[in-house]
Amino acid sequence: MNRLKRFFLNLKFRYKIILTYFLVSIIPITILGLFCYEQTRNLLLNQEKENLKKSFSEAVTGIENSADVYNNMLNYTTFNPTVLEVINYEYNSYYEMYFKFHNMLAPYIDMLRALHNEIQQITVYTSNNIIKHSDYIMPMETIKDKSWYKEVSGEYKPQWFINGAKNIFLAVQFINKGYNNIQNILYVKINFESFFQPLYNISSSNCGVYVLDKNDGVVFENRSYNDGKDYLLPSTELKKIEGDTITCNNIDYVLMKMDMKDMGWTVYLYKPVHLIVESSKNIIYTVLLMAGICFLIILVVGYWLSYIIVNRIEKLTKNMKEMDMDHLEVTIESNSEDEIGILINSFDKLIVRIKTLIQEVYKSEISKRKYEMKALQAQINPHFLYNSLSLINWKAIRSGEDEISEMAQLLSTFYRTSLNKGSSVITVENELNNTEAYVKIQAMMHNYNFDVIFDIDNKVKEYYMINLLLQPLVENAICHGIDQKRNNRGRLRISAKQIGTDIIFEIEDNGAGMKPEICEKILTTKTKGYGVKNVYDRIKLIYGENCDLKFISIPNEKTVAIMRIPVEIDKNKFND
Repeated sequence: MNRLKRFFLNLKFRYKIILTYFLVSIIPITILGLFCYEQTRNLLLNQEKENLKKSFSEAVTGIENSADVYNNMLNYTTFNPTVLEVINYEYNSYYEMYFKFHNMLAPYIDMLRALHNEIQQITVYTSNNIIKHSDYIMPMETIKDKSWYKEVSGEYKPQWFINGAKNIFLAVQFINKGYNNIQNILYVKINFESFFQPLYNISSSNCGVYVLDKNDGVVFENRSYNDGKDYLLPSTELKKIEGDTITCNNIDYVLMKMDMKDMGWTVYLYKPVHLIVESSKNIIYTVLLMAGICFLIILVVGYWLSYIIVNRIEKLTKNMKEMDMDHLEVTIESNSEDEIGILINSFDKLIVRIKTLIQEVYKSEISKRKYEMKALQAQINPHFLYNSLSLINWKAIRSGEDEISEMAQLLSTFYRTSLNKGSSVITVENELNNTEAYVKIQAMMHNYNFDVIFDIDNKVKEYYMINLLLQPLVENAICHGIDQKRNNRGRLRISAKQIGTDIIFEIEDNGAGMKPEICEKILTTKTKGYGVKNVYDRIKLIYGENCDLKFISIPNEKTVAIMRIPVEIDKNKFND
């Protein structure tokens, strides 16, 4: 409750007004809309159930009617005198047998097949001493090993069977009283799809249909859904039915059941409830649309009322937010003398004062950085230093000490480029010369125990930059990287290249590396001397958001310092 209260208090004043108006208006409309939706949904669901029940009943009745037709046809055939004469006749010759088969039995069977297109085969199996004639009449021995033979034998009522995939047939034994105990069985095979066509039709409308025999074996199963999903209801769940609904795998189904007693089959129809409602979704959408229009009207009226009340407060708030984005300008004016007018005018005076203070602080910070650089450069008397180094170089050459001479020349180059005649702006070429001199001095001091690789794009040498940016990064790589390395030879790579309008410097060492938390703090942690943080502060002060310095390190493998500064060909730009 406290969290909800705090949320309301933190809302904008306009939204508080809109929310209050909205809640007062929307609650009764919401209740009415939900009631209408539920009533419409239940009405549509019941209506769809009735439609399904009617279609289901018609489909099952159609199949039962077809089954009755075939049952009657079999019963009629078993009592047909012509058929009985042909199958029970005591033949004396093959010609006589062929004559009766061809002229009496075959025309009768052809007539039945012509009247019933669904019939695929009609065969009479007989124990009489006959030979096979097409598939119209066959010896009884050909079916005695069939599983259905035992069920038909001795039964004078047509029996229905499903044998294999989509293979449906029925059979009945003839009543042969007075025919020397000859056994005859009439076999009729029916086209599966044609027989169950009514169920195919009803299952094509987002439904599933099962036909189970008396042993709960699946005689027929088909389902089809327009959304491409499969809402199969396992046949094992059908026996759990209570009422006209069932739930399986978190899906609610409408379930209907009808028995086909003459055939010993039970037919089930199931359909997901959400598809029933979806089929009538246009009506529900209309109800929801009307509720949505009411919501929209309420929002428009609420927004208009809130605009009238809080327009000036909102403008002032927007202006304050712009201050967060470095826009120190007041864009709203007020001539009123109410509380809001006083607030706006006071805010204008406050911004003017803040702008004045910022300018003063900014100029003070720039001066401070310049004085720091001047103080760093002024710590050494240039003329005294150059004369001393020249004297050391001359003495070393005279004494044949080449290394001392080289060290004196490197120091002279290093300090000449560092001091840069008191200027903080230097060419990239001279900055690289300064860095190269420093690296060679460090190599001599380290007894050449590390290698140095320079990868410099010559076209960047003519650009200008502020001085003493690379030397602190190289010093950091040597002192905290290579010097900490315990095995293998050290390696230092210094590269400079132009990418677009930027110069990219990379200082890479194969030293001890740094942990991730040290990488995150290195640019914000102040160290002794002129360290990495000072380099970062200087480029941000001079270049602003157009520059960057970051470190990528893998412990015990390497560290790479990457510095990005914009290309500058005009030295005077730095004075500005």
